[in-house]
Amino acid sequence: MSKWIYSFDRDIKDLDNPSKLIGNKGISLNLMTNLNLPVPQGFTITTELNQYYQKHDSFPSGFKKELDEYIKVVEKSSNANFGSPSNPLLLSVRSGSEYSMPGMLDTILNVGFNTSTLEFFEKEGRGLFAWDTWRRFLHMFSHVVYKIEHFYFDEILDSYLLGAGLQFEKDLKIDDIKEICIQYLNLIEDRKGFPFPQDVNEQLWLSIKAVMNSWFNERAIDYRKINDIPEHIGTAVNIQRMVFGNLDEKSSTGVIFSRNPENGKRKLKGEYIIRSQGEDIVSGFKTPWVVNTVDKVNSPSTLYSLEEMFPACYEQLENISQKLENYFSCIQDIEFTIESEKLWILQSRRAEANIKASIIIAVDMVKENLISKKDAILSLKTDKIEKLLIPIIDPNHRNEIITKGLPASSGVSSGKVVFDYLTLKKFMGNDEDAILVLKETSANDVKAMHSSSGILTCQGGMTSHAAVVARGLNKTCVTGARDIRIDSDNRRFHCGGMFYAEGDIITINGATGEVFNGYTPTIIPELPNPLLKILKWCEEINPINYDNIVNFISETQDLLKD
Repeated sequence: MSKWIYSFDRDIKDLDNPSKLIGNKGISLNLMTNLNLPVPQGFTITTELNQYYQKHDSFPSGFKKELDEYIKVVEKSSNANFGSPSNPLLLSVRSGSEYSMPGMLDTILNVGFNTSTLEFFEKEGRGLFAWDTWRRFLHMFSHVVYKIEHFYFDEILDSYLLGAGLQFEKDLKIDDIKEICIQYLNLIEDRKGFPFPQDVNEQLWLSIKAVMNSWFNERAIDYRKINDIPEHIGTAVNIQRMVFGNLDEKSSTGVIFSRNPENGKRKLKGEYIIRSQGEDIVSGFKTPWVVNTVDKVNSPSTLYSLEEMFPACYEQLENISQKLENYFSCIQDIEFTIESEKLWILQSRRAEANIKASIIIAVDMVKENLISKKDAILSLKTDKIEKLLIPIIDPNHRNEIITKGLPASSGVSSGKVVFDYLTLKKFMGNDEDAILVLKETSANDVKAMHSSSGILTCQGGMTSHAAVVARGLNKTCVTGARDIRIDSDNRRFHCGGMFYAEGDIITINGATGEVFNGYTPTIIPELPNPLLKILKWCEEINPINYDNIVNFISETQDLLKD
């Protein structure tokens, strides 16, 4: 029996605490594989190996042999070979801790790509895919492994687009990408003093080490402190056959929620990007299209919903999301790739929903006999319930609307405009609220997001990093406010013919996506009916008089846990 590695199809029922050993992502991949869902083949390197590596700064004897054996298993099931110039297998190397840490740890896609792979795909008539994937790999690998900042790669790309008179990355042709790749390779050699590695085994080895070491990057440390996650546990590493959402015009990547995380409705909610890879959808750099046709009304950028573009895949996603909900008994956040019209499921985890949606979902799932009343009560986070008791914008006294984005995380927040954490700290020192305004957020912004009153971004959608993390932090958030143009040099943003400087006051409404000038008057909301139903169930279990709703639910949860 393997010591350090668990394949996705291995039986984990005998494990006392599987999430501690193979992480929540490893469990999800294992369970989905054994539910016969379309999961790319792969395996999980345990947290115990990470702990050994952190302690000894080396891998134990026998691990390399074990790794080679599992690579061979993936090769056989994929009918491809890692490092082969004529039938290449490419791999993804992803983190996966016991606790969900969205965007905090590192991932490397397309491991095993080199100039031989490039030539193979070119001969196959997939030149654009080949060069696009090579460009992506050079950037991602060098950032994660060699710590070369995104800025340097973005500067090369942006300069090339400007010089070529192109507006978007998608407008690049093969010759354009070739020139960009040459500049990337020169950058890497200049910064590191040696050329980019062509040996696929070296790439894999370095990738595993880098993903393990990402457990100790600054943003991960900040996130663990905010969420009280132990430091010693480390992360597992999931290695999986690559499937390509950027293969052709019939390929895409996306994220869906099995129910709407904003209003709780039992309807798929999500976004996708044609000819893309997984990092595109979560980064916020590209504007995605919506999954459902009905949501196109609120997404003017969407030409075709996934429901229209890939009807068979959409139907599959409906069935799979229902199957996963039935199995896990909670709302699911599902990452998927469509490769030439074939659907693949990459990950599924418990979704972050706002508290109003969470209550609606809990009550509905009791009606559907998916969970018990006890489970419904225990599923709610009392610190988020307080959000239902805070004021909402008074519909009779609305300030001027600056612009409107996407309602990514509900609530109403007013504060002074800030563009970075250092300025935010100054306002915090004076007990002043601040709204963090960024083009898009990255994992490095989690400390600033946690300290802010709300987050406003120009780019990204409902499944971007900003949206997902804001919901987890219980912060008001509006994403994709595309009319806003940030002028970083002069510490201001422009929208609707007006400039708003750092320190100016704005209000964001995470329930509608509206952005207002100044403080906006609010009123106390009525409690939603589903919450009253939850309170009635609490009374059945804990029949006492209550003055404070949050304390009452918390006390009832304590009784249920006992």
